[in-house]
Amino acid sequence: MDRITRRHALLGGAAAFAAPMILGSCGAKTSTKDGQERNSAVELPTYTKYAGVTPDWQGDDVLLDGFKSYPEDPVQGVQEAPGDGKPISFVTNIPGAIPPQMDKNPFWQALNERIGSELRIEMAPNSDYSTKIQTKIASGDLPDIINIPTSTPDLPGLLESTCMDLTEHLSGDAVAKYPYLANLGPDYWRPCVAAGAIYGVPVPRMMSRSFVILTRRDLLEAKGIDPDIQPKTWEEFKDLCIEVTDAASNTWALTTMPGNFVNMAAGIPNKWQRADDGTFTFFIEHEAMEASLEAQKELWEAGVVNPDAYTANASTKNEWFNGGKAAMDHDSFVAWTGYESSNIGIEDYSVGGIVAPSLMGASPHFWLGAAINNITGFSKDSDHDVETLLAVANWFAAPFGTEEYLFKKYGEQGKQYELDGNDPVPTSQGVQEVGIGVQYISDAPMAFYFPGEPEIAERQYNTQKLLSENLSRDTSEGLYSPTRDEKGGELESPVWDAMSQMAQGKRPISDLPDVVKTWRESGGAQVAEELAEAYAAADIK
Repeated sequence: MDRITRRHALLGGAAAFAAPMILGSCGAKTSTKDGQERNSAVELPTYTKYAGVTPDWQGDDVLLDGFKSYPEDPVQGVQEAPGDGKPISFVTNIPGAIPPQMDKNPFWQALNERIGSELRIEMAPNSDYSTKIQTKIASGDLPDIINIPTSTPDLPGLLESTCMDLTEHLSGDAVAKYPYLANLGPDYWRPCVAAGAIYGVPVPRMMSRSFVILTRRDLLEAKGIDPDIQPKTWEEFKDLCIEVTDAASNTWALTTMPGNFVNMAAGIPNKWQRADDGTFTFFIEHEAMEASLEAQKELWEAGVVNPDAYTANASTKNEWFNGGKAAMDHDSFVAWTGYESSNIGIEDYSVGGIVAPSLMGASPHFWLGAAINNITGFSKDSDHDVETLLAVANWFAAPFGTEEYLFKKYGEQGKQYELDGNDPVPTSQGVQEVGIGVQYISDAPMAFYFPGEPEIAERQYNTQKLLSENLSRDTSEGLYSPTRDEKGGELESPVWDAMSQMAQGKRPISDLPDVVKTWRESGGAQVAEELAEAYAAADIK
């Protein structure tokens, strides 16, 4: 049996799904004010953090725990199979290659035995999932468990018309029946509340989706640069980019223009922000936005960004970073783990993280990632009892350190993994079989852990601690704006196009006020009003 011997992939991890959704409405549109007023009466599940394992590096409600190794003799928290013996259907996206189907997948078969029901999973690659889920919703042919992206239009109406009401089973102390779901804090549950009820289970992300500049530590070290460098000023960061760029050898510092990284450095808060007077503003309206664009333009003119950055797709940019044609990429902790995992055969390959330095003396705002990846809904037409489906979701939400987590992420010892000390080392069989998308049924908050290489987890944890110094949340998260829902892409695409042109010197940055004015007059101002109305109606404290 083949073993993956140096870096061991963190299988079943939190891969991003961000494909745009173009679904039609399913049910009447939910009034912003009425819906949020009804939501304000909903008591969220009582948060009880799992205390069955002690991390080596302690997190909190937002910051993630870190671990040097997998705990010895992990505790099995669920003693009985949660399923009811009948098949349970599920539809989901798959971030990587489609794994072997159930009849040829021993991991999937063993999982069915653990769950006590056969999991019938329909899969689609990330790029195809929007089409697949659109077709299913339009036809009414829905599975028992549904991976619903947060970008789905009229999400409140869809949840209310399509999914089971879970409120009485999860609200307040009722969630204690499902202790692994109780391990999810209120920030994760808020997006699951719609039309005055809890209509789904969250798949948590938040800190794991926060972005930093990822670096190839090995490439920096080869140039005599401190591989853990943290520039304090924008000039220091720009000088670093110049130092690692060698256009003659087709090597640039950056795979992409890190626009939001520059926004953070300029002291611009995260996306939508609520002022003390109750009004909402979008980050493009911030007074430092022009300074951010000037700094982006300086990077472009310095020749440190790959010249194809604005036309290449994400896969190509990954190839630049992995292949050493770029020393830096702007991405999340999820991507960091993915890079380490996918380069397990390269002995010196090593990734680090740089947080935004100060631009022109500003105090950087570090943007906290979106709270959840998706909402998991249970179809109203399912033949399964709601408590059965919740028990299944609870099992899949098992946190790091438990026996359930070890199995769902790595499989069975001697088949999908071998042990190296306490750490699971995936086999080639495991790499092929385990990624069947069940992390999108429900999941625990990500833990910083890399089997056999605790220094990777420690670097991630330490980078997170730097981010925690001034975290900025998007205060519109969980609020519904009909205009944003209907016209968001139409409103924002011209803004992004204009700012891309400005960063490349193809359009004067002095045009920004006119671009923002057009955005406001076309619907941006209406979005701000609806968010303010929704916030007030929700009575958020």
